[in-house]
Amino acid sequence: MKKDRTRRLFFALWPDDRTRQALFHWQVHNLPGDLRWQHRADLHMTLHFLGQVDPARLAALRDLGAEAAGEYFVVVLDEIGHWPRPQVLWAAPSSLPGELLQLHARLATGLDALGLQVETRAFRPHVTLARKVRNLPTAGPLAALTWPVTEMALVESRAGDAPIYHPLARWTLK
Repeated sequence: MKKDRTRRLFFALWPDDRTRQALFHWQVHNLPGDLRWQHRADLHMTLHFLGQVDPARLAALRDLGAEAAGEYFVVVLDEIGHWPRPQVLWAAPSSLPGELLQLHARLATGLDALGLQVETRAFRPHVTLARKVRNLPTAGPLAALTWPVTEMALVESRAGDAPIYHPLARWTLK
């Protein structure tokens, strides 16, 4: 019997259609067409990147997501930035809501209890807008975008055509 291959997974905040459309609108009106834009359906805010995970662990990760999902909160995306090393252009909040930090911490505690490695670098929540961006392009500012965060997802990254991110499970934040 052939063993299932590992799956590349992460927990993320999954934007609603209005938020996706607003970010896509900013991309269309501010980014050069030769950049590698993040596909509209792939826009998200990573909470924890898990890497390659054995499919046998999916049930436990779904349980963790259900337990960790908390209350609805709002994130205001109001900054555009660029990280030259990974060549990523992003949108981020200038102020982090306590609920976001608490959700991140609940997931970290649960992942640790499952024996999964948790990122040791500081949590820098952002939404990737474009990849392979060598320099910060001249672009208009991002008008403060209020994102009502109502959904978290366990997402699989699959190679191939966009969109490459596929939610395996979703939880409503109430």
